[in-house]
Amino acid sequence: MKKYLAAVLIPVLCAALFVTGCGSSAAGAGTAAKAASHTKAEEYLWEYFGIEPGREASLQNVNGMIAALGGEQIEAETLTDGAVIKAGLKIAGLEELALTYISDEAPDKAAKVLEKAGIKTEEEYAPYTACAVDLDLYSKEEALDAEEFFYQCAEIAGRGRHYLGRVSDDDLMEQMSSMMNSMVIFDNEELSKLGTELVMDGVVTGYGLKYAGYDANFLDSYSLRYSHSDYRHAVQLIGLLRSEGMDGYVQIEPKVSVYEYLPEWGTPDIPSPTYAVEKQENGRYLCSCVEYDLMIEFDTAEEKERFHGVIEAYAKKYDDRVDKDGNVTARLLKESWWQPLYSSGTPMDDPEFTEMIDNVVYDRTGRYSIHSFSLPERASDFADRAAKIAPDLSMSPFKIYVNPAFKRYITGEDHQ
Repeated sequence: MKKYLAAVLIPVLCAALFVTGCGSSAAGAGTAAKAASHTKAEEYLWEYFGIEPGREASLQNVNGMIAALGGEQIEAETLTDGAVIKAGLKIAGLEELALTYISDEAPDKAAKVLEKAGIKTEEEYAPYTACAVDLDLYSKEEALDAEEFFYQCAEIAGRGRHYLGRVSDDDLMEQMSSMMNSMVIFDNEELSKLGTELVMDGVVTGYGLKYAGYDANFLDSYSLRYSHSDYRHAVQLIGLLRSEGMDGYVQIEPKVSVYEYLPEWGTPDIPSPTYAVEKQENGRYLCSCVEYDLMIEFDTAEEKERFHGVIEAYAKKYDDRVDKDGNVTARLLKESWWQPLYSSGTPMDDPEFTEMIDNVVYDRTGRYSIHSFSLPERASDFADRAAKIAPDLSMSPFKIYVNPAFKRYITGEDHQ
């Protein structure tokens, strides 16, 4: 079950630590016979809904899953596929669609679908089962797995993963480009007030503002968060992963990075929907620019671990990969960084990954949040200051594990 740290804000390091840069009598009968390892659907239901995996598919246990998902209990004495399907489609928000299969305009639609599919079920469940068949949620050839089915229903309801597609999808690059070309600066007044005061006080040099509606809701143990600003880099990265035989779910989480703009950087660029520099009351300047977190949930934990080596080889600048003028001489992805940032919500096997804290402050709705990264030992100063500025806002730290290059950036050990 997904667990979080106590709701106490832990500070960022004061020097630039922000996220910029049929009626079967045993529905789901396969559950009890599964191997000790769990499917991703089972892991997801456990992490996000507290549904313990691997339990026998009894009526009591299935009703327990339904309760956790906020659905209506099965009242029948015998657990059947039809009963599970009806409960699941209600969870998915598809009941009205299912009942069109027995509407006055098409009273025989459910019967025809089921006859063609070779499926028999109780009359009560016929429209739901037919609808599930048409949506490829159920078939005669595969035994109904309750956990898998309920996960799919939760996803249809918008309570599962949110993703643009998979690395292997032919149209993923187009989907990513379309989404990133539509991103603009967004704001939240109370969080921006807090963030501005923290920057002006010198507690942080910047922060990242995010909106929960874009959250990927991926499984932490398989996922990495890759932060960048150039959309072409993200598209090329997906092509690189595909060429390396890696696959998984992909989501873009837009964010607005806000940081102090220093006079020695020269005249700011012309403002646009994705970039703006504004003068503050004290004469200093804040820059807001649109960036993104590329979320990837890999199919296996091994692929997640292998990602670091792929970035090191093809998307990471080193001194011996640039000339004296700073021009890249190696074959790297466009806009590769000296110190890329990617992080995991769970420990990595690679000992070079360093534990840090993603300090999150939420607005009163819980939909918007600002993020800053810190080393665990640099905790107390910012927590006290943030609590004084905004005592009514919810603050939570999350353990993360960052790649070695970003750790070197944080500690100032090296520029590469």
